[in-house]
Amino acid sequence: MKNKSHNIFLLIVIALFIFTSIFIACAPLQDSPFSEELLRTERDLNKKSLDRILNIEIDGKIRIAIFTDSHLNYKELDQIIFQINQTANLDFNVNLGDFTNSGYNMEYNQFLDSFVGLNGPTLSVTGNHDALGAGPVLFRKAFGDSNYWFESDTKRFIFFHSAVPEDSEGFKPDWLKKSVDESVKPVIIFSHAQLRDSERFTGNVAQMFSDIVASPKVILILNGHNHIFDLTTDSGTAMLQAPSTDGSEWLLIEIQGTNASITKMKTGEIVSVTLKN
Repeated sequence: MKNKSHNIFLLIVIALFIFTSIFIACAPLQDSPFSEELLRTERDLNKKSLDRILNIEIDGKIRIAIFTDSHLNYKELDQIIFQINQTANLDFNVNLGDFTNSGYNMEYNQFLDSFVGLNGPTLSVTGNHDALGAGPVLFRKAFGDSNYWFESDTKRFIFFHSAVPEDSEGFKPDWLKKSVDESVKPVIIFSHAQLRDSERFTGNVAQMFSDIVASPKVILILNGHNHIFDLTTDSGTAMLQAPSTDGSEWLLIEIQGTNASITKMKTGEIVSVTLKN
């Protein structure tokens, strides 16, 4: 009986060894979740999306889908991606960041598995969670720079990296101010953290952001980070905070003239705000 049990144990050990050897030989490996390696091969996704944004405002309207703070809620993220893909006449989509919890490469890989399912051009900024550890390097590999802008016929759209202190190197408030000041068109800013966040932005930076909010050029600032919907005005500038994807929440924004109409896609509720003229 003892010999029989011993033989069974040996067979189990041999089977586990064979299975592990096959798995190691076939499966792609990363040395650590903290490393700067990505299994996904997508690169420069922001630039590729910018190249696809064409004919904005051809009907006098700008229509943008907004989602943020998906973290590890992949089921809800997939539902939102499906819904966005079913929404007609979108000009582009925006991911306002925090699509990871810890900035691990495996979280970037998992997010990209879903993200690449979006049909339309989708632009991303870095969230504070995405900037932890190797996150800044991983973001640049997959998406490119998270400080950038583009223009339509009547607007400048600025995408700002607000993840400080997590990634001080990528945080460029002077770049943001210059991008606003040099624009000859009304400006819309996309940022993960709200520019009025007094816990993140203090001193000269807080004053600079106060000047940006009050700028007559800046008509709308969008952020995520706090996970709940909020719409206010500050120095005449519309300040829109998007809710997290928890519960499959996302926003559809339609801008026509000085009116911005925001649809909460989970409930269908529509709220509006008048933009600076």
